[in-house]
Amino acid sequence: MADAYLRGRNLRAADVAAWMTAAAPHLPGPAGRILDLGAGTGRFTAALAQATRATVIACEPSAAMRAVFPAGPGLVAGTAENLPFRRASFDAVWASQMLHHVRDLEAFARDIRHVLRPGGHLLLRGGYGAPEMLPLHRWFPGAFADFGALLAAVTTRLAALGVSRTARIEVPQRYAGSAGELVDKVATRSLSNLATLPDDVFAAGLHAVRRDAPGLSYPLNERLDLVIFTG
Repeated sequence: MADAYLRGRNLRAADVAAWMTAAAPHLPGPAGRILDLGAGTGRFTAALAQATRATVIACEPSAAMRAVFPAGPGLVAGTAENLPFRRASFDAVWASQMLHHVRDLEAFARDIRHVLRPGGHLLLRGGYGAPEMLPLHRWFPGAFADFGALLAAVTTRLAALGVSRTARIEVPQRYAGSAGELVDKVATRSLSNLATLPDDVFAAGLHAVRRDAPGLSYPLNERLDLVIFTG
């Protein structure tokens, strides 16, 4: 799974830079500390460190992901519902496309409040708009839930603890630059939305992607959200 993640979730340097530009006003400087929560294979960990010169600690629950994590940045095993850090440890928490993996939103909100310093920011990256707007929805309509409802639920729980939503920024990025890249990315099944589909449903969707991909216009872009909370 980790190898597929690396191949299927790769972002262009220009897209990573766009995310860092959007996040910059809400991240600390060199003296600060950032938690990369649900860091996966570390695709944003180094970018956060380079953009801010802050200390960045990555926290990832999957042993397979941690096994291919690049050497250098600090890496800790842990879950979003049971963070292994002291109170007020971080000026910012970056959480990219991980909210749908959280099993206990109450515990998640409680731990974010616990580790975030007063005035610090939680930055949630993900697709929180209509699922029909995501590029793969046309082939896998059953794979993409309404994450807007999930965002609303976690917003309520965070607000009850004094962590308020203060901004929502839409950031465009490239999903595929060619038919070949589109098919290759989908075939990795690296998105958890696709990984949890029944095998026959995924196979049918992949067949449709291979059929339709040559006739699409490229680049194929998507728009995700950066949602900012302030504690």
